[in-house]
Amino acid sequence: MRKLFQKRTEISLRRDHPAALAASLIMAAAGFLRLWYFLSGEIDWFVLIVRLFLPCAAVVLFIAGNITGGERFKPFSIGAVALGVAFFIIKAQTDFSLLHRSLCTILYVTVLAVYTLTVLGYLPTKKLLIPLFGLPLLYHIVVEDTQYYFFANPPVPVWEWIPEISVLCIMGALFCQSFAMKQEKIG
Repeated sequence: MRKLFQKRTEISLRRDHPAALAASLIMAAAGFLRLWYFLSGEIDWFVLIVRLFLPCAAVVLFIAGNITGGERFKPFSIGAVALGVAFFIIKAQTDFSLLHRSLCTILYVTVLAVYTLTVLGYLPTKKLLIPLFGLPLLYHIVVEDTQYYFFANPPVPVWEWIPEISVLCIMGALFCQSFAMKQEKIG
């Protein structure tokens, strides 16, 4: 059991890697889109906190982690993913059926656990992060967005796409960041 919880790799972020820069820019776009959409109309306190504050706080932490890079990105990055997971779990509670909410909650907690264990070096490879972020991104674009946005009947006004585009940016930024992480075996 002790060997299972033994640190196996050292993960850091190469802040000069093009994927780290892309991740930061895409995440900044996510924050900008959320601010633009949710501050352009009247919103109640719940929406302000859940749909604007949580993801925008995650954006700030994520970008701060990418700017610091190296080993120091870990607390920022894990904090950003934790806030993002909280956002997605709360969002799922208001948008979906009980089964869908339960499955989403399990998925998001698993994402946080796998990400945290990878970044802290307890999972031996960063390669798990690529499908962890890439597959949901692909699913959103190919399955959900085609149904709810591209081929919706009646058509959804483009303005109403902005929160979903912001979510896609968040997932895309995490996907890009996975490529900018440097992994070194310990021992």
